[in-house]
Amino acid sequence: MTETADWRPGLRLLRAALRGTRAPALRLAAWSAVEAAPALAAGWVLGRALDQGFLAGRPATGLAWLALLGVLHTLRAAAERAVFEPLARIVEPLRDEVVRRLVHGTLYAAVHRVRTADAAEVSRLTGQVEAVRGIVGALLRTARPLAVTLVAALTGLAVLDPLLAVLVGVPLALAVVVFLVSMRTVIRRRQIYLVAEEKVAAVTGAVLAAGRDITALGAEERAASDVEQATDASVAATVAVARASAVRAPVVLLGGRLPVLLILLTGPALVERGGVSAGAVVGAVMYVTVYLIPALELMTGSVAGYWSQLRVLSGRLAAASELPDDFPSGGPVPDGPVPGDSAPEDSAPVEAVPDDSRPGGPVPIPAVEAPREADLEVRDLTFAYGPHAAPVLRGLDLVVPSGDHLAIVGPSGIGKSTLAGLLAGVETPLKGTVTMAGQPVRPGRVALLPQEAYVFPSTVGDNLRYLAPDLDTAALDRAVTAVGAGELVARLGGYDAQVTDPAGTLSSGERQLIALARVYASPARVVILDEATSHLDMAAEAVAETAFAARPGTLVVIAHRLTTAARARRVLLLDGERPVLGSHAELSASSPAYAALVGHWTAQAPQEREAAQEPEAAQAPEAPQEPEAAEGARAGRP
Repeated sequence: MTETADWRPGLRLLRAALRGTRAPALRLAAWSAVEAAPALAAGWVLGRALDQGFLAGRPATGLAWLALLGVLHTLRAAAERAVFEPLARIVEPLRDEVVRRLVHGTLYAAVHRVRTADAAEVSRLTGQVEAVRGIVGALLRTARPLAVTLVAALTGLAVLDPLLAVLVGVPLALAVVVFLVSMRTVIRRRQIYLVAEEKVAAVTGAVLAAGRDITALGAEERAASDVEQATDASVAATVAVARASAVRAPVVLLGGRLPVLLILLTGPALVERGGVSAGAVVGAVMYVTVYLIPALELMTGSVAGYWSQLRVLSGRLAAASELPDDFPSGGPVPDGPVPGDSAPEDSAPVEAVPDDSRPGGPVPIPAVEAPREADLEVRDLTFAYGPHAAPVLRGLDLVVPSGDHLAIVGPSGIGKSTLAGLLAGVETPLKGTVTMAGQPVRPGRVALLPQEAYVFPSTVGDNLRYLAPDLDTAALDRAVTAVGAGELVARLGGYDAQVTDPAGTLSSGERQLIALARVYASPARVVILDEATSHLDMAAEAVAETAFAARPGTLVVIAHRLTTAARARRVLLLDGERPVLGSHAELSASSPAYAALVGHWTAQAPQEREAAQEPEAAQAPEAPQEPEAAEGARAGRP
């Protein structure tokens, strides 16, 4: 955030979040008018009690006027109690709407890599949203009665005596102008203060996290200097805020104390001349001391603090919830061709060719021009898990034509899942591009299903329709039958059956079947299965993979079994810095690394067949599952 953060996006966010609260706002305004009754009538009633009662020798009349004032304060107490219901109907929906927009904006930014997602996003969802909710509520409880009190007191003073109203109104107006001008400086310095505080936390956290490296490099003085500079800046910002806030005292003196002094100095002369009654002078002093001075103190204190905090926080939340203008309001991406895409039937795969420099060796991926209509195209792709880490992938070129069935294989930790994330657009490459029909890949057209399938507590149908909310029952039946999940759905009780504890009642394989049916039914043009059938037995895996291979579109599978690679039309072997591409038969004959991997799979096959005969229900209880962000970005949604 800059020191001159724009307040307008935050204001737009608050306005949008407050839509639909007109009815409670009108009720709140009505009760506010009742609250203002004592401030409107207090000085006038007191003046009448003195002039017509006590000073005229009629104490009973004076007491009657004071009794009226007591009735008005009773009404105010009832109004103060009644405002909490409409107040809650304004504040709570505002909080919910801000959270909804923030979730959309945060997920959109994370999926599309608009900005770096970190722990601050969680902080916004908790502390900052609750802070905005609390501040808005506090402002409605303080600024609202402050405003009506000022208006009511000045109106009552004008009715009581116009001349006295002028003596009070002129310095009060000057004080309000001074306050509004000074608020710009207060807000700007408060923003600088918050930035300085965040920098102290960031620098201190970085030093603590790198303590061992700092000691090893002998950089203690440099680290201490960085922390000291950040701390000094924070202290200076705190002092600047305090100095800017000191304007509170002259504002109260000008707008509150000075009018009292003017009334007391001119009051006797005005009474002697007969232009103003003694009761009116006392009533005017009451208006200023009981209502205007406390209102000024509240305005320059709590309200000013709340207002400046709200400006800063709402601006940050607006930045975090920002979405593009053409972002859809909901619903999946329509099935069928997307503008700019094409997927011809005759798109030819990139064929493997022998490496002349290494007879009988691995088959490298040929560096040829990609077909123009390629579904997925990878160019010079490099990825590393840190700026100083060795790349997991380096300079990878790959074309996956529309309708292709590609298996990605390789040793554990070689980068298969990383490549899957890059192809789906949920990872950002260090270098290079991943495009679909010439455009960067985007969620909705690429569905990535990870190994740990996520099933959320709801109905079976809700889980299956998650990526295609408008799917009819017939289409759902086709998807469930195709992946072999029909028996599971029937056992659970059909699409309307509730799954209240997915981790406790469903095995890993059953959750995978539900997730497979969900993705199969989605409108995604490209499906990437990242060991998404690892908990199924070999027969169930064959059914699911065969279904996806026959499904229109492109299929990429991270293989963990020989049968998966053998079913694919092409196989990509990630083997260090020399990835190779070809059919299963070609790689078996020409790549020693692939032959070794096949041998490893073959040795494991008997054990897998034995494990497949064990009832899956006998599995040990599993730890609660966590949502996988990569499980197929919801079509057309964040």
